[in-house]
Amino acid sequence: MNQTCRQCQSAFEIDNADLAFYEKVSPILNGKKELIPPPTLCPQCRSVRRMMWRNERSLYTKKCDLCGKNKVSAFTPDSPLHTYCHDCFFSDAWDGISYGRPVDFSVSFFENLSKLFLDTPIQILFQTGNNENCDYMNFAGVECKNCYLIFNSGHDEDCYYSRGLIESKDCMDMLIGSGNELCYECTNCSDNYHLLFSQNSAQCSTSAFLFNCRRCKHCFGCTNLVEKEYHLFNQPCTKEEFEDAMSHLRSHHYIVSTEEKMKQMRLDCIHRATNNINTESCTGDYIVESKNCTECYEAKGAEDCKWMTCSKLCKDSYDLFGFAYDSELLYECVGVGLSNTAAFSFTSSTISDSYYCLYCDNVKNCFGCVSLMHKEYCILNKQYTKEEYEELVPKIIEKMRADHEYGEFLPQSLSPFSYNETIAQEYFPSTKEAITEKSWRWSEYEAPLPHVEKIIKAQDLPDTINDTPDDILHWAIECEATKRPFKILKQELDFYRNLGISIPRLHPDERHRQRMKLRNPCTIWNRACAKCQNPIATSYAPDRTEIVYCESCYLETVY
Repeated sequence: MNQTCRQCQSAFEIDNADLAFYEKVSPILNGKKELIPPPTLCPQCRSVRRMMWRNERSLYTKKCDLCGKNKVSAFTPDSPLHTYCHDCFFSDAWDGISYGRPVDFSVSFFENLSKLFLDTPIQILFQTGNNENCDYMNFAGVECKNCYLIFNSGHDEDCYYSRGLIESKDCMDMLIGSGNELCYECTNCSDNYHLLFSQNSAQCSTSAFLFNCRRCKHCFGCTNLVEKEYHLFNQPCTKEEFEDAMSHLRSHHYIVSTEEKMKQMRLDCIHRATNNINTESCTGDYIVESKNCTECYEAKGAEDCKWMTCSKLCKDSYDLFGFAYDSELLYECVGVGLSNTAAFSFTSSTISDSYYCLYCDNVKNCFGCVSLMHKEYCILNKQYTKEEYEELVPKIIEKMRADHEYGEFLPQSLSPFSYNETIAQEYFPSTKEAITEKSWRWSEYEAPLPHVEKIIKAQDLPDTINDTPDDILHWAIECEATKRPFKILKQELDFYRNLGISIPRLHPDERHRQRMKLRNPCTIWNRACAKCQNPIATSYAPDRTEIVYCESCYLETVY
């Protein structure tokens, strides 16, 4: 089935397997399946629409509307939404069912849901329980300790300024990885110890500036090495030469010059078509231990999934972003996990046979609900019997079909966030002019400046960590790229001194943006392997100059 995207007018295809999936995830009510129609947006436009609902990194200070305490918030202080801190949200002081209301068929169902969303308390940040001293993190899982500004992460300790970090300790400025310890400024790196300024490397130790390396130790400035020790810029070196190179990381100027050298080395070296590991019949990038996944990115332990990003241990699901852990039959969801048969839902856990639900926990057979917990057979937070529920929901769906709402994810107009607050800006960067032209929101909110004794320009900082005084903890540093001020934490300064590396000159948000730029876009192109000339599907666009090999040629050459 050939489709034309109603938003960008690009052509896309819906095949028989897709239609079978939509039927499988459709609700059954009174013995009749209410078929979910094929999507009207292309995969990329659907992805952007979902991402515009997920604000991970834009944090503010806002009062909890129940306890009145100032809390770290994903919502600006002037947001009209009612937001509760974690303890209040999961307390017995209130019940989402009290906000229930009947369906108003004189307006669209999305308008019904919008009014409920504006009235019902939601979480001020999305955090699960069992975290200790981790107030400044969002979309983070259980059992984190002493972490600061980490996002989409879990089971971490003493980690800072990172995203997608799992089961790691004493790490800072990381983007996507697991099982790391004492690592800094790494992108897509896992199971490493004391690895610095590296990308796409695993099981390496006491090394720096590695790219696509495996099981290496005491290596510096190397690409595509496997099981090597004491190498300097891909050449064997002595222990003394390696230690001398590492000792120079105390100098900011040396770090900058080495980064420039590594840019050229990355351009000149061989690149894998994708960064997929232990996969079978998968297309996309950064897929690990998965099977039969199509156009998926940052996925692990997935099977029979399509158009999914940043999700783990998910089966038989389409169009997802985030979480999806141990879930099956999810469709058009953001931050939904531990769930089965759910669609068009946002930031919910342990839900089943539920549709159009937001901030719900442990519910089943619910439709269009907000912040409900441990409920069943609810519509717009109003309790019904099973018979009443199965009689009313088909009438709602009939109305939604007439209004062209059924089968569509939550509209951007209902999202509480502006485009540049969300991960849409990270994966699909845009400008204020382009966004406002689409009638989407763009935030101009600026948080108050931190109280400091003085502001110092980044270029005026001491070059080496040895010359950096303790007094820097009382200064604000003006980012050399964005001019935004930022502060250095004591734990952070101790970390830099322990590793013997110069402090950063860029704001944490800019450092994250630079790491995101190192990664290829979530798009697959067709081009030829530079060695065997066989066709390959790769995240390197055909007009890029990198030398790209198919998996067989890459393994044959490097291993």
